Amino acid sequence: MSRNDTANSRRSSGWLLSSAVIAVVAAQPAWAQEQSADAGQGGITDIVVTARKQSESLQEVPMSISAVSGKDLESAGYTELNDVARLSGNVFFEAADRSKPQIYIRGVGTRSYDAGSDSSVGIFVDGVYLGRFGAMDMDLMDVERVELLRGPQGSLYGRNTIGGAISVVTRDPSSSLKGKLSGELGTSDVGGDWLYSLGASVSGPIAGDDVRGSLSVARRYRAGYQPVSIANIRGGSEDAWSGRGKLLFNLGDATLRLAADYSHLDGPPLVLVPNQLGGAGDNPGALTPGFVTPAEPADPYRPAMDVQGQGIVKETYGGSAQLNVPFGAIELTSITALRKLKLTERDDLDGTTLPFQVYLANEDGKQFSQELRLNYQSDTLKVLLGAYYSREDVTRTETIDFGPASLLSALVAPAPLRWDFDVNLQAKSYALFGQIQWEPVEKLSLTLGGRYSWDEKAVAFNTKTTIPIVISNYSTALSRKWHSFDPSVSLSYKFTDDVMGYVSYTSGFKSGAFQFIAVSPAIAQQVAEPESVDSFEAGMRTTLLDRHLRLNAAVFSMDYKNLQQLRLIPIGGGVSRILIGNAGSSRIRGFEMEGRAVFNSNWSLDFSYGYLDAKFKDYVFNATLDFSGNRMQRAPEHTLSLGLNFEASTGLGDLSTRIGYSYRSKIYFEADNNLLDPESSEGGLGLWDASVNLKNGNWTLGIWARNLTDERYRRQVLNSTGNAQRGIWAEPRTFGARVS
Repeated sequence: MSRNDTANSRRSSGWLLSSAVIAVVAAQPAWAQEQSADAGQGGITDIVVTARKQSESLQEVPMSISAVSGKDLESAGYTELNDVARLSGNVFFEAADRSKPQIYIRGVGTRSYDAGSDSSVGIFVDGVYLGRFGAMDMDLMDVERVELLRGPQGSLYGRNTIGGAISVVTRDPSSSLKGKLSGELGTSDVGGDWLYSLGASVSGPIAGDDVRGSLSVARRYRAGYQPVSIANIRGGSEDAWSGRGKLLFNLGDATLRLAADYSHLDGPPLVLVPNQLGGAGDNPGALTPGFVTPAEPADPYRPAMDVQGQGIVKETYGGSAQLNVPFGAIELTSITALRKLKLTERDDLDGTTLPFQVYLANEDGKQFSQELRLNYQSDTLKVLLGAYYSREDVTRTETIDFGPASLLSALVAPAPLRWDFDVNLQAKSYALFGQIQWEPVEKLSLTLGGRYSWDEKAVAFNTKTTIPIVISNYSTALSRKWHSFDPSVSLSYKFTDDVMGYVSYTSGFKSGAFQFIAVSPAIAQQVAEPESVDSFEAGMRTTLLDRHLRLNAAVFSMDYKNLQQLRLIPIGGGVSRILIGNAGSSRIRGFEMEGRAVFNSNWSLDFSYGYLDAKFKDYVFNATLDFSGNRMQRAPEHTLSLGLNFEASTGLGDLSTRIGYSYRSKIYFEADNNLLDPESSEGGLGLWDASVNLKNGNWTLGIWARNLTDERYRRQVLNSTGNAQRGIWAEPRTFGARVS
């Protein structure tokens, strides 16, 4: 916001400079020592990933990919999937609440969260695509590692993703009996906020090596860091249960994995804090005479609202079966999955003590998917062929109740004014995909890939109103079909065993999008066109200095067409129309660098940096507004992550510590870049995290802290041009202790 942008930017710049100086100073003596260090003592170890549907070293993958272990995430105090953004360059992952994630990789993402839109970034858990937005912001329970792939991913994954993929790999059952108990207790800088979590897991053989199993359960609770008076709720609160089970069958040469998971989440409520823009937008909308807008809260972490019973209750569950059958040099993989999502939500839409607007949502979604893959490998040739089918059935209702403070409601009083927007969607996706890796000569590898996608969507709108003002009662149905062929090509060369370079071209596709709050049949008929992208990339993957430095870098350029943009457009009476349309084209260029430096057997540094030049090349919003040349939303120019690690054996046990710093430069929440919606931006932000863990035998004690300098910032902004904004504020300084 303008009142704190300058201060935030100044603090963040200072921290950025300080952290860089610390890293350089720490590195100076260490590098001198490691020149003669034995690579087997404190050197960098290989990270094995399965991003290309085969187990291979991270350094062998000719694409921009990051990987972090679940153990490291837990040790650092990171518990949610969106925390991976703190560790990766050119990644933005925030959420208004646990049902509306905003995920952008290299500036490519979607602001939508409705049934008629697809995510630009795919979330996969053990190869299963999570189709519903409400299921994407998940807890990290029993996770082996998280792999993050940047750019379009079509020739490797069953479901197409235009911006990138986040692949979560959970732990397989162990070959010996193991168990774990853990407990955590914490608090934040806001009075009355405290949290705890409990976890238990068991893993091991059930029938020797032929059948192994694992079961994990977890309980998480947080009182909430944003107390809201009158409404008697707390933003940031949650009460969650979750469980995950897996069975692994060895059927001769074949293997069968059966997995199931369940989670029930109550909270956090969506707390919208008004920003009256210096008095220029002091009302949530047109008020009934006699009502006066309350003053903007002096402290956004202590607002006031009138609506009782606010919150979100979300239930997600599902199961999958993965069968791997080898036939000589060929292996068949089948992944069958069923997912379910149910959620209910109730919010104070105006974010004030006025009886103005109440928002309610109900969603019931079901997803079935089937993926088949054939893999062939020889010394010089690797072939992957795949087929994919998925079907989603989603019913979602958005409801707005108008209270007596709304002028619209007063015009029809004493009758209540209520709008219901029902959307029933059936979406089917079919695909054939594959790639061939050929090594014509030693050290040179050529990869050719392709994907043909067929997407079908049918939607039925049923819009109802008690009094036909601004919107009309109607029912209508429509359907669309899209298809696309997306090729890819990559050429890589190994200059040495530890240095590999590559160049690649990849195209991507995302199907069209329906409206989800359509105030009229004419609006319902406006279907956003599919998106497409052509991505060019060149990079290096290196392991240097006697395996004490892993340094990977990539430059890229993307031509991005028909971006699906969601905007709130005022239509009078304090009411805004939500419309999903297309921007003409955009140009995205950038650079990424990441890696790990091992100074000696005690000290190491993890780092990543991303530069992003993401602008609308052609975006004529209407006859009087041209956003061409503006910076794209949620696409910070600079992102940085540093993690300084120290490990040592002491008389009390094995000590490991980490201090981490993540930075992102200014972001815009809207495509107008503050022209129409002033203060729809957040200045530069730097966050410090720290953790200390001590392991003695089977026991581990740890302490952690997030946002050490207590930065107060907005995760999201809800705009209604001409009226007050509403912001969603992020977690303050939070710290805790863990024993396991």
